[in-house]
Amino acid sequence: MRSLVLILLFALLVISQINTIVDSDIWCHFKTGEYIVKNLNVPQVDIFSYTLENRAWIDHEWLSQVLFYVIFAKFSWLGINILKAIVISSCFLIPLFFIIFKYKKFIYAILFILLSVLAFGYRSFARPEIFSYLLLCLFFYMLEDERKIHMLPLLQVLWVNLHGYFILGPILIFLYSLGELISGSKIKAKRLGMVFVLAILACFINPYFYKGAFYPIKILASIFTEQRLYMQSIQELMMPVNASFGRYIFFWILAILSSVTFLANLKKAKMQHILIFLGAFMASYAAMRNMPVFIFMAMPLAVINLNEARLTKNITEKKYYAICILIILAAVYFFTSNRYYVFTKQSAFRNTESKMTGLLTPSKACDFLENNRIKGPMFNSIDFGHYISYRFYPEKRVFVDVRTELYKHDFYKSYQRAQNYPGEWESLQRKYNFDVALLRHIFSGTERILKYLYNNKEWALVYYDENSAIFLRDTPGNKKAIEKFRINFSKKKIEKSDEALSIAGFFEKIGEQKSAEEGYSRLLELKPEFLEAGNNLAVIYISSGRFDEALEIINKFLKYYPESAELYCNKGTVYLRMGKKEEGLLMLEIAAKLNPYLRQASYMLGLVYFEKGNTEKAMKQFVKYLTLDPYNGPAHKMLGDIYTQKGLLKEADAEYNEAYRLEWNNVGAE
Repeated sequence: MRSLVLILLFALLVISQINTIVDSDIWCHFKTGEYIVKNLNVPQVDIFSYTLENRAWIDHEWLSQVLFYVIFAKFSWLGINILKAIVISSCFLIPLFFIIFKYKKFIYAILFILLSVLAFGYRSFARPEIFSYLLLCLFFYMLEDERKIHMLPLLQVLWVNLHGYFILGPILIFLYSLGELISGSKIKAKRLGMVFVLAILACFINPYFYKGAFYPIKILASIFTEQRLYMQSIQELMMPVNASFGRYIFFWILAILSSVTFLANLKKAKMQHILIFLGAFMASYAAMRNMPVFIFMAMPLAVINLNEARLTKNITEKKYYAICILIILAAVYFFTSNRYYVFTKQSAFRNTESKMTGLLTPSKACDFLENNRIKGPMFNSIDFGHYISYRFYPEKRVFVDVRTELYKHDFYKSYQRAQNYPGEWESLQRKYNFDVALLRHIFSGTERILKYLYNNKEWALVYYDENSAIFLRDTPGNKKAIEKFRINFSKKKIEKSDEALSIAGFFEKIGEQKSAEEGYSRLLELKPEFLEAGNNLAVIYISSGRFDEALEIINKFLKYYPESAELYCNKGTVYLRMGKKEEGLLMLEIAAKLNPYLRQASYMLGLVYFEKGNTEKAMKQFVKYLTLDPYNGPAHKMLGDIYTQKGLLKEADAEYNEAYRLEWNNVGAE
């Protein structure tokens, strides 16, 4: 039965890692790996962007990229997922067999591995960082087994060429040395100190020498200095405590339970274990992308604590084998049925399968450009940059991509503002002379530039699909393509290919409300309980003054989704438009309670509080709203009015000026 438990656990580990690939960075890894293999050279300067002007580039993941490219070229997406499954499974199996070897039992290890697998599912990405997790686990194992510490500097040479997390190697050695020193074991501390020095020296063995060795420190510094705007906008660098608790519930359960094990083993817990646990938790608390570091350290440390604590070390595990088998089988079903991805709110993009999600890749848009031989410099959405490079380098280079270490604060600020201020857009267009714009319309952030370009006579919409839109500037080189492909919505009918939530949303963003309404209605015919389609249709009804129809659809969906903040917000908006101010305020307050980060609720509450004369509450709501959406002209004007009433004239002028610059966007779009 013990062997059956191990076999089923291994099956779970593999199955949990075979999932839809959702990381668009992987295209950069493929293309860079291809470049290195074909040229036998690691790039020293940027090769993909025409805006960076050959800026120095430290490609700290070059060896990982070679591996990714070779495997993808031979085995496609299945090969990438199998590679990920092997590497991540090893991260769990290394501590498992270490525990079995040391304590001759594994019941606690099984339970914490199961919990860790569920917690890690949020970061199960095919990225070079998977090699860092494997090496982190190897370092931990070798530091626990002192006979193998002489191998660490050699592993550090490998690590420094695989991924930028290589700094964790010397940090882990240092914490072990410090722990031994605090505990009074000076000989062990000295020996580890020598290994620490050798590991530091090993970091210099990379294609960039000292620049590569100091790369992680440079990146950490940039978060707080020149690249702070760029970094702060990246979701994975945000604190997990700011995200939905339910989304990361398994991580928090692991954090709580592993903390309790230290209390259970307080007298015997090693100082280095305490230091590692606290350091890993602080790293994960600071940024979501560091969560796996905590997971792979907390897991073995918690198991060690339970196997050494007086209350838990003498457990007889044989009678729990059957329970373990049932739990593992339930976890296997949890993943294979895709219920895990539904539960963790990833199901829109992830399932148990081996392929790249289409919604995050502008493949069809690039097909359009290629098939119709559309040339010229391109402005592109940042998260499309890597795929465009993969498709078109070296013939075509990108405007921007997500290599956060390369693009400076001022450039990223200009890029971001260009999507919201026509003056910034025109300034960038004159500077870089681009006459093609490939924009992402799925998700938020591009609404204003989409509407501006759609209504601008100098630009023509020639293509759209479920995630992308292509605009061409009216130039002699683009004239034929514009004449052939310009999209005229006055003659357009909704087709089968248009029946997607994101496409209906695109119609709404560019101001084609009739097409958007038809699109949402078609979706509701196919799926009557489709919340997003129903909610968005209600918004269209509200904007067109059809309040009774809006209330009808909102009340219908509230029966299915009584916890939807968006529905309550829209219901409150309807009541306000109908003159039912108290009912409207109540609905908006419910919406804000259900989702404190709902932008529209903050905006509408600000209006209500201002009308009621409560400028303090109104000010807080508009400040909050503009933190979530800093590019809304009317909101800046309202905040300016509030500041004027409070006598804060300098702040009011700043808000009025910002409102003026943003409202020019609306004027230019007409």
